[in-house]
Amino acid sequence: MSRAIFQQDGAPAHTANMTQNWLRSNLKSFWAKGTWPANSPDLSPIENIWSILKDDLDSIGEIKEIKMLENRLKTAWSNISPEVLDKLMDGMPKRIHKCIELSGGYIGK
Repeated sequence: MSRAIFQQDGAPAHTANMTQNWLRSNLKSFWAKGTWPANSPDLSPIENIWSILKDDLDSIGEIKEIKMLENRLKTAWSNISPEVLDKLMDGMPKRIHKCIELSGGYIGK
């Protein structure tokens, strides 16, 4: 059984009633609109991954063609080791607990 919980930020497409209804109907576990703390993208491991990918892309200079971007992103993604991904995921509970602590124990609406 997966311990994963589907989480999205507060982007309008993510919080739209249609999206929230689809998630309720199709996912066993997800954080509904208002659960994820506002302005806290640093909690999500994906933000670290985007940063790693950006740094990799920045290191090669200007990319002028979509195909080149696609190929470089695939290469950059495959260069992220399983150990880095594990470390990011393993740190998630600590980040969540710290957020709860700083919020006074209140998360969501």
